[in-house]
Amino acid sequence: MLQSIVGSNAERIAFIDFKLRFTGILKRSDLLEEFGLSDASASKLIAQYSELRPDNLGYDRSQKVNAIKIESYQPLIQISVNTALGMLAHGFNKNKLSHSPFLPYSRIGVIPDQIDINDVATVTRAMFNLHAVNCAYLSANSEKHDPRSLVPLTILSDGKNWIFRAYDRSEKESYAFKNFNFSRIAKVENIIGETKSQLGYESLTQDNHWNLSLPVRLEVHPNLSEKAKASLRGDYGMKPDQDELIITEKAAFIWFITKQWNIDTSESTTDKKYFKFLLKNREMLLDYI
Repeated sequence: MLQSIVGSNAERIAFIDFKLRFTGILKRSDLLEEFGLSDASASKLIAQYSELRPDNLGYDRSQKVNAIKIESYQPLIQISVNTALGMLAHGFNKNKLSHSPFLPYSRIGVIPDQIDINDVATVTRAMFNLHAVNCAYLSANSEKHDPRSLVPLTILSDGKNWIFRAYDRSEKESYAFKNFNFSRIAKVENIIGETKSQLGYESLTQDNHWNLSLPVRLEVHPNLSEKAKASLRGDYGMKPDQDELIITEKAAFIWFITKQWNIDTSESTTDKKYFKFLLKNREMLLDYI
């Protein structure tokens, strides 16, 4: 249907659909900021969108915004999870919808899309509007699979997985700010009657691991061959005679770095060949690895 809309309005209509679906609200000022439209032009465009999808949005007088009708919403544009999350992180990009690359391109090791885009939209709407969700999550590290109340706070990507950080209201015994992989959501839904979270301790500003940056001291793993060490130094921008690398990273990200960079975090050096680096300041980072 979008292809039948003439001229620049196709991009603008797509933006309305995207903004509504993943944030839950649309203001005329959104169109002003994105496309430089006047109030009158923005109103006309929203009316045009409503003609195409009459059951997708309604006017919320209490907030003075156009709000999604979740029960009757039907997307106007088809979009992949990876594209949607990429645009939520980096901004709306019409070129991501056209599939017309400037150069030949192939992505290696593509995993079939195992994430439900409707689950993503539920989480991102809650994140944008400071709401909590009920989420049944298939954790790899615990048997806690029952629905729990989460306050989504920010989107993360480790280059392979899309993740969201959230405050876990069910957590009573350990750190409540955690990372959740979108692909492990079993079921997520809005909490009926949930209002905007006004609890300061649930906000990202109170997430100590998010706000704390720590040095990560790495040594080229001693069990690598000289040839492998030379290749590793080239891959990581190190000098030919450099054996130590120090980076600074958020405490919340250190676990990801140890997995991505194949860092040996064991108390004693192992002889496993797949490690690239040895973690030198292990004692300092024990709480984060």
